[in-house]
Amino acid sequence: MILRASLALSALMLPAPALAQGPMLQRGLNLPIWVEWYTVDQMVADAGFLTPYPDWRRLFGAERLQLTRADGFDFLRFPVDPGPLLALGPGAEQDRMIADIREGAELILGAGLNVVVDMHSIPRPDEDWGTEAVVEGLWPDYLTLVGRVGAALDGLDPKRVAFEPLNEPTHDCDAIAAGTPQDWPAQLVQMHSAARRAAPDLTLVLSGACWGGAYGLSALDPAIIPDGNVIWSFHSYEPFTFSHQGAEWTDAPLKYLSGLPYPPEMLTEEAAKELENAAVGRMAEAAGTTDRAAIRALLAAYRQTPRGEIGREIDAAMAWARAHDIPPSRLILGEFGANLPNLSPGPSLMERAAFLSDKRLAAEAAGIAWAVWSFEGSMRVTQDGPVPQPMEPAFCTALGLLRCAP
Repeated sequence: MILRASLALSALMLPAPALAQGPMLQRGLNLPIWVEWYTVDQMVADAGFLTPYPDWRRLFGAERLQLTRADGFDFLRFPVDPGPLLALGPGAEQDRMIADIREGAELILGAGLNVVVDMHSIPRPDEDWGTEAVVEGLWPDYLTLVGRVGAALDGLDPKRVAFEPLNEPTHDCDAIAAGTPQDWPAQLVQMHSAARRAAPDLTLVLSGACWGGAYGLSALDPAIIPDGNVIWSFHSYEPFTFSHQGAEWTDAPLKYLSGLPYPPEMLTEEAAKELENAAVGRMAEAAGTTDRAAIRALLAAYRQTPRGEIGREIDAAMAWARAHDIPPSRLILGEFGANLPNLSPGPSLMERAAFLSDKRLAAEAAGIAWAVWSFEGSMRVTQDGPVPQPMEPAFCTALGLLRCAP
């Protein structure tokens, strides 16, 4: 891991830009990382899959992006999976894919939307190119890649484009909980330096450790980044039991639990018993074992969750910002959403809409920008069907948008 002793020296090496007017961000939508999901090795083995990069560009043309603006969004967060770029390494193919990133940003700008270009590393525990590898052995290569992508974006309108050089650094959760030194601050200084040198004028979007949440942000001293042209991001999915129920990528027993209503007080004791039995059956069938006590505890904790929990992380981020004299305009709720599991029963459309509405209203009450997750996938806010689809009217209303495109 990176030596913490390098933090202060790295910060001194970089001049601090004055407070700058970056892109206007208020209501945003996250584009999909991938529409078709493969391992990185499969992506690299199939050259056609990576042309163009990423694959949403085959499906989302200028007209659909313009309709997104007409819905009432003013910016898109444009996730870019760095996995295949790292796997390929420097060379003509990586150059071409980095040029595709800039072209994607220009396509969004041409539709009248501002853009956050998000280097969206994701956990890949069974592969070599996920977030775990990035923040550990691949870090020097990743810093080089950040510089190359930043240089490709340099020259785009700094009043309309921001650059987020890493999504959700997953480590340091234990250190934050224990109050012991973290690895991320030193890495953040190095990453900021690589991005800032490559793109001197663009606003940078940065976050704390521990999955980029509010408590990772709260554990960070922003003085290590003496840069007035930074937006600080955090993600919020609490109550997590609702937002990630039945999500295949979560751990047991939550991945087997489905049908939780929102708000939590709507879950009756009788309904909780039915959901418990269903989850026990799914877990036994899928895993060959079960943990009824853990499932019951998860349901009991959810039933006791106050509706105000929806804004707890937003409150924590705002308290951190106030303590460090960071205005709300320099804070963004970069992700929130609710999973629709491939299980029955699932949460109703209106319950998911209520969750989105409460989260959105809490962010707006705090005066901060937000970006909902996402255009596609199990947390989609568009209608079900072949990509791309128009907005789901209930979610359009929940997000307080101007109208929904037909």
